[in-house]
Amino acid sequence: MKVASPVLKTKVDGKLIINAHFGKSELFAVFDTETSEVEVFENPGLVAERGRGIYIAKALSERGVSAVLVKEIGHGAFEKLKQFSMKIYLVPDAVKFFEEAVEMFKNGKLAELEEPSEDKIRK
Repeated sequence: MKVASPVLKTKVDGKLIINAHFGKSELFAVFDTETSEVEVFENPGLVAERGRGIYIAKALSERGVSAVLVKEIGHGAFEKLKQFSMKIYLVPDAVKFFEEAVEMFKNGKLAELEEPSEDKIRK
């Protein structure tokens, strides 16, 4: 299974930091739970003023991603990911690193989102 999240260019002690801004994230990281390999790629939707979600969803789908870990996601991107049959999980604010969020996901400690989170208060 492959899991993805928007990440920042900056790393701390070699760890990837989750970007809270899904569509505006410059980079995305994809973790393969079978091989433990991580691929980082540029957001193909950055050039678009609107509708970035479809570009991101296509790029993630092409990489075989089935779950996306986010701190926040808007309506458009949420719907596009769902169109590609991806599940979306909410990462708590206290979690800063991609690696930690992946471990929480693997241990079943992240809640699946049934609707966009941009207007919700997170714990």
